[in-house]
Amino acid sequence: MIILGLDVAQKTGSALHDDSRPLSAIEAGVLKAVGRDYEDKSAALARALIILVREAKPDLVAIEMPIRTQPAGRRTVKMMGEDEVVEGGSGLNAVISSNQLVGAVAAVCGIKAIPFVTIAPASWRKAFLGFSRQPGWGRKEWKKAVREQCARERIVVTNDDMADAVGVAVAAKTTDTYRMLQYERQKRAA
Repeated sequence: MIILGLDVAQKTGSALHDDSRPLSAIEAGVLKAVGRDYEDKSAALARALIILVREAKPDLVAIEMPIRTQPAGRRTVKMMGEDEVVEGGSGLNAVISSNQLVGAVAAVCGIKAIPFVTIAPASWRKAFLGFSRQPGWGRKEWKKAVREQCARERIVVTNDDMADAVGVAVAAKTTDTYRMLQYERQKRAA
């Protein structure tokens, strides 16, 4: 079965995983969502995804779950070269963008009749890394751990987006949707 893993963002990491081959055979890439605004970027991602889907013919698309809520707590952001503490997060644009881009991916899957699943970061990290929580870890530590795991598995990735997409693709095999598709394939083969 061909699984397409996606870490959806303006630079969407992609990973094609043929589950009959070793992990080292995973092919990672990037799809770029370019445009003036959220809608243009979503349309650009959808066009790039359609091309990839035509070429790769995935049986299942696994998508990292989009951001559902605005990050809570205090964050430090750069404002005109100065550090500024922001209360309650300032990630509303990230929430909107994330959900619109994932919506574009879901629409392509729907139009092409490709089953898809969304996988939370903690779930795909557990499946790929073997653990999902690490006290004190931030974004930088998670990205490093995922890239190191790709290196151990001899999976060629050149950026964090590709590495995360690999984790999502591998974790797809732990989902009920994957198991159902496998069952249906075995039934047809018998």
